[in-house]
Amino acid sequence: MKHLHMLMAVITVVLFFFQSYLVMSKGTRFDKKGKIATHVVYTLLIISGVLNVMPLLSANASLQWVVAKIILLLAAISASIKAFRATATPAQSKSGIFIAFIAYVAIFILAFVKPGNFM
Repeated sequence: MKHLHMLMAVITVVLFFFQSYLVMSKGTRFDKKGKIATHVVYTLLIISGVLNVMPLLSANASLQWVVAKIILLLAAISASIKAFRATATPAQSKSGIFIAFIAYVAIFILAFVKPGNFM
């Protein structure tokens, strides 16, 4: 399950960069098939993440980093929605892409570091 989760994370970032490229260079957006693919990848990412965390819950492990990753993922998805909306202005697209990029970088840092406590 861990490999599926890592694969979905990589595909999510690749799709994000591809969408960002389309918006920033050509001013185009994903068609319906691209949007569906993005939703499927997000769904598989979340499901595989939940299945990876289940054993940690039963082991009573420290999970502050998981909560932080969930919050950052919600921020990245929200910023991506705003950036890739058909009615978004170029300034909104740029700021949404920047915020989502920062959130994805923070998620990857948390995935590798897995701090036990933030205090």
